[in-house]
Amino acid sequence: MQRNFITVVTLLLIGAGVWFAARQRPADSAIAAATPEDAIHAMLDASRRGDARAYLDCFTDAMRPQLDATRQQMGEARFREYLTESQAPVMGVATTKLAETRPDLARYEVEFVLRDKNQRQTVELKNEGGRWRIDSMSQAVYMKPAIPYGTKVFDEPAATNAPPSRKAGTVN
Repeated sequence: MQRNFITVVTLLLIGAGVWFAARQRPADSAIAAATPEDAIHAMLDASRRGDARAYLDCFTDAMRPQLDATRQQMGEARFREYLTESQAPVMGVATTKLAETRPDLARYEVEFVLRDKNQRQTVELKNEGGRWRIDSMSQAVYMKPAIPYGTKVFDEPAATNAPPSRKAGTVN
């Protein structure tokens, strides 16, 4: 029971941290991504808005041709819909820095918290002229969380407005 409690508290703290970080981030993702995390969040923000140009701009020349080909096959409108639909079920995002090989390269594990499952991907980023961009992304791995999103942590006691009962035979 205590292990479950610790897990729930940890997940709540991660979620609160992600929410707080998202609220502190500038709304304009056109601002150069000064850190790898900025690049990841700029890509997610552009996807949520359906901004295909800003989304594609978050990737290096190694990935952009593949994504641009997908956009051309789908058509501009359907690609924008696809971007927004892909982010609609996401309840939260957590990033974890992995081993750093060089100062201009970074690896992060990005975990998407969904209602009934979590999705993890490894994202490699490259610093190009002072701006971080996504250079590659692994295939997504899905897993069932130990405690599904939205699970009640504590039962709330029933509210009663009735006066406390008196014991029989007591004198006031």
